[in-house]
Amino acid sequence: MKTKKAKTQKFLVLVPHRDIRVELQRDCDLTLKAGLAGVYKFPLVAPLASLSREAEDGELKQIAISLRETAGKNKITSQEDAVIDFPCYEKKLTLCGPRLDIVTHQDLFKNVNKKIKYIFPSFVTGCFLMPDFNHDSGEDGKKFNAMRETPRKQLGFRAAAAANMYWRTLRVNGEIYFKWKIGKLFWLPRP
Repeated sequence: MKTKKAKTQKFLVLVPHRDIRVELQRDCDLTLKAGLAGVYKFPLVAPLASLSREAEDGELKQIAISLRETAGKNKITSQEDAVIDFPCYEKKLTLCGPRLDIVTHQDLFKNVNKKIKYIFPSFVTGCFLMPDFNHDSGEDGKKFNAMRETPRKQLGFRAAAAANMYWRTLRVNGEIYFKWKIGKLFWLPRP
């Protein structure tokens, strides 16, 4: 068995509370049962930015404070499902899941600006990754559209944490697998 490892990518992520992740897992399981080709599980976090180096503890703590200031006393809610590009070394993939209603402001990433390689255009709690294909064509496109038309309960949460996520692509005998680890959690302060 031949295993080829790519270098580890680093992401700044928002980790919703475990109760929300349990609800999202049910939706992910239904999606995977739909039988879409080439779908990969994602760790149920919302990537905020791709980093050249991991964020340090003090930086993550400040990001958690900034996220709380952005959300205020309100819950962070999910809107409609969204599909966004996910930067990956091996192949072009899209991240799918509920879009979060977080509005970014320039101070959100001020303490890690030098480490940021890419800021995601919108924040999506990733349920799964899938190949970038034309969603309106072919059998997989029909399955994808049917899944997207299923009404999803709107989720809302106040408890969440900022963290580093370490992402590695593995190629085993020509098949692609993904391995990830979520770093230490820095919880958003209570409103």
